[in-house]
Amino acid sequence: MLDVNEKLSQWKSKDFYLSCVVRASGASLISLEHGNKDFEIFVFDISTEKAEEIISLHWSRNLKIPTRDLIEAINELRTRLKSRV
Repeated sequence: MLDVNEKLSQWKSKDFYLSCVVRASGASLISLEHGNKDFEIFVFDISTEKAEEIISLHWSRNLKIPTRDLIEAINELRTRLKSRV
């Protein structure tokens, strides 16, 4: 069972590409949760504040991620979705 501090350090998203950006920035993917209908929720081991900071930098075009890291994150999350792991 997770304690309160561990729950606070989790960030969840249904958005595939934002999840890829957060993953490519170094956050660990903890699990996939099955959402309603045909979508999955990505659960990361990162605080909401840190995830929001990464996303803000991404949308302002100030986030620097090596292309290879982003491609690897896309492939990893796509594979996880297909295998439902």
